[in-house]
Amino acid sequence: MGVGIVEPTATHVPGTVRLFDDDNENNNNEEGGHPQRKTRALKHGTGKYSHVVLVPQPSDSPNDPLNWPKWKRNLTLLVVCLAGAVAGVIGPAIAPITGILVKEFETTYTEVAIWSGWQFWSAGIAGLLSSVVGRIWGKRPVYLISIALVFAGAIWNSRTTTAGGFRAARLVQGFGLGAFESIIPSTVGDLFYVHERGKRIAFYNLAFLGCTYFMPILGGYISMKHSWRTQFIIISCFMGPILVLAFFLLPEHAYNRPQIFDTDTGSRENLDRLEEHIAGKEEEEEEVEEKKGRTADVEPVVAEKKKTWIQELKIYNGRFSDENIFKCLLAPFVLMLYPATIWSFFFQGTFITWGIGVSIILAQLFAGPPTNFGPEQLGYMYSAPFLGAVLSYLTATYLSDNLAQWMARRNHNIYEPEFRILLVIPTTIFAIPGLFAFGYSSAPEHYIHWIIPSICYGLLTFAVVMSCTATFSYILDAHRDVSLEMMIALLMMKNFWAWGSTYFLNDWVVAHGPEKMFYIIGAIQTVICASSVAMYVYGKVVRDYYARNNWLKMAGLYPKTVVDVSGH
Repeated sequence: MGVGIVEPTATHVPGTVRLFDDDNENNNNEEGGHPQRKTRALKHGTGKYSHVVLVPQPSDSPNDPLNWPKWKRNLTLLVVCLAGAVAGVIGPAIAPITGILVKEFETTYTEVAIWSGWQFWSAGIAGLLSSVVGRIWGKRPVYLISIALVFAGAIWNSRTTTAGGFRAARLVQGFGLGAFESIIPSTVGDLFYVHERGKRIAFYNLAFLGCTYFMPILGGYISMKHSWRTQFIIISCFMGPILVLAFFLLPEHAYNRPQIFDTDTGSRENLDRLEEHIAGKEEEEEEVEEKKGRTADVEPVVAEKKKTWIQELKIYNGRFSDENIFKCLLAPFVLMLYPATIWSFFFQGTFITWGIGVSIILAQLFAGPPTNFGPEQLGYMYSAPFLGAVLSYLTATYLSDNLAQWMARRNHNIYEPEFRILLVIPTTIFAIPGLFAFGYSSAPEHYIHWIIPSICYGLLTFAVVMSCTATFSYILDAHRDVSLEMMIALLMMKNFWAWGSTYFLNDWVVAHGPEKMFYIIGAIQTVICASSVAMYVYGKVVRDYYARNNWLKMAGLYPKTVVDVSGH
């Protein structure tokens, strides 16, 4: 417990990995529950990461995404994040035009908020379906279909003239949005090693969440100069080319890697088998070279051929699993009971909901007296939230991986996923004061300049991006074998809670005012942040319990993977 984490009795817990070589590589003893073993035989990073053991280990296949050139892996993630960014802005596009929609469709603020809520609902359902399709048939078709749905929904929104049509368009957009809220973190796990994931998760959060806070600034201006429909036309003009870009530059990256290479999810015995496998490959290569030197008549070694770019354009790449579809649909519901999912929902999901809540009630608070803001002025109030998201991205990019590596050094070169939870500290420092201050500064009776609640909103968005980076990184590292299903469980819990909140947030602020409302919210978040200490201290004990008592396996819902040592 040298770094504050309680050690279970097991000698190896999935998720706990050796990130650096031992100072004494001949030390094979076990001390403090950590396996001290030789790691020189395992593959390492390059350049300044040459001392870092690659986790997971790349397989022998040239088609393993971990063996792709780094530029290709980064480009794949960039295309996905670009699509996610444009898809993400379609939700908050109505934030600065809420008052206009209320008048044009002759409805209420609560009803317009519910339209956004139905988008959360459909996104939650789509996320569940996306996980199943991604697990069985791969992620490439999921992304392409999702982009097409957002594209169609944006066009529909720009053309509709009825409240029913507007609601239906939002529903379609939600079905397209679900994949970008759920499976991108698992894409990061497919493409990158543990020491590379933190900054990529932070970049995804900036792209997806940061742009959602930039859109109202632009959307409010566009709506005043042209019309509210124009912003949806612009979104569709971006989404169409992105669909073409994704078709040509987004290869399938779902891959069934032999289990012995998954050193983060496997057992200690897996490491022994992997070392034997590596030793066998080296002996085989030496034997082939020796034969080549003696005779020209040597039978060639049959190796898996690398796919060409044209082959990678296939939308359907066969089945990656013979999993039963209905079992895949049920797995996330079991994972809702896992402490990692519950903690992630309370820590991330509530921050996101309050961020959405502010956007829902902002027009209600500032469109009337004494400020009388129109769409353009309401859009400007998102300037500080956008800067807060950018600042959070920069902070998370620097802290997430560097802090994890620094903690691993202090922990005898052993990495624990709980190190990701330490991002709770900057989240709490910025978010809690921001919530209380927003409630006070946005109350009409205090009449404080609008820039103050905007800055407080920025402190909240800092927490939104940071909390997503912490929770996504933790889930990916602690439960990578079921990270896709766990992300879906988190998405459904978060989105259905956000959907439900649209039914009461507007009425809550009317009944009690923003000051009392956000004082209550601030108190709730204080308790949630404080509870993260328990997750950090006992997280490894929890992982050990579920490794020995896997509820998914007990229920026959554990995802099937290729386990053949030979990789065939």
